[in-house]
Amino acid sequence: MVSPLKHGGIWGVFPLAFPVCLLAVTLMAVAQLFWHRRGAVICFLGMLLCAGPILTYCPLNFVKHKVPEGAETFTFMTYNAHNFVPPGVAATATLPPGDNPQLDYILNLDADIVCLQEALPLVVKSGKVLSLQQIESLHKKYPYICVSTQDLAVLSKFPIEPIHLDANRKNFPGGQVRCYRVSLPSGRLVTLFDVHLHSMQLKDNDLQTYKNLTELKGEDIGSLKSHILSKISAAAVGRARQVQQLLRYIRLYGGPDAIISGDFNDVPGCYAIRTLEDVGFRSVYPDCGLGPMITFNNDRLYFCIDHTLYRGALRPVSMKKGHTKASDHYPLTTTFYIEGK
Repeated sequence: MVSPLKHGGIWGVFPLAFPVCLLAVTLMAVAQLFWHRRGAVICFLGMLLCAGPILTYCPLNFVKHKVPEGAETFTFMTYNAHNFVPPGVAATATLPPGDNPQLDYILNLDADIVCLQEALPLVVKSGKVLSLQQIESLHKKYPYICVSTQDLAVLSKFPIEPIHLDANRKNFPGGQVRCYRVSLPSGRLVTLFDVHLHSMQLKDNDLQTYKNLTELKGEDIGSLKSHILSKISAAAVGRARQVQQLLRYIRLYGGPDAIISGDFNDVPGCYAIRTLEDVGFRSVYPDCGLGPMITFNNDRLYFCIDHTLYRGALRPVSMKKGHTKASDHYPLTTTFYIEGK
């Protein structure tokens, strides 16, 4: 809830530690049931006071949502496709074109709207990773495709119109955002913001330091602070600055029904998501998910950093995580229905 932009980037680091603290307190409470029950009561009271953030991180929706009879529905996917190159393979590597696993997953899932990040091969014509047959299948399935000059792309079965934003390296540094107006079959207009917020900018040596720490190899703590925490703090400031710019775009173009989706590079309950919730958005997964979710699957950074938020007459029924590891992110697919007429 504390702005990293105003009070320092370290405030953006604390949310990353929330699941670790939650696990530690849970284990402590269970242990104290046997040795010191008063201590267990204190732990449980603390967890009760933090019920809101806990249920944001680990929702407990045991009852599935149902679509009202006759309601209009559509499926929506967000996916950081890692430029359609499998993790561990150099981005400049020349792969045999053929059945690209990321694009195959998109085609087989058959979502109505697909919001992509790191989709550069769709922007720049390249035969390195995508075959002509797959590209033709993509255009056949999705007659409306919008790609940016950066690495964002939206595929849609419904008419879609791009909205020009003044986002550039000066006022949206370290990230990307694009805006579109989607026309559903009923004629209802939904505004879509495809975002890729500031990453942590961790290099190979930083990741090796982190791996050494997780393996208890006695890595210098000073190295952790200088190489990793400083970059994570700077990224938190960058995301706080970007979300303020995003608020301006929402005021100008958001409309009553809107979706914000993409790679936030931050966890549930972070400052960026809380800021968007302050203007009426809700995060999908806490509303219809069950248990904690991880959307990044590489470098032992097991966090949920991909999110979909909504507002207006949109109502989520379910969010499903794909289990393909073709990218370093898992795809997320949400089923929405329109409330009312």
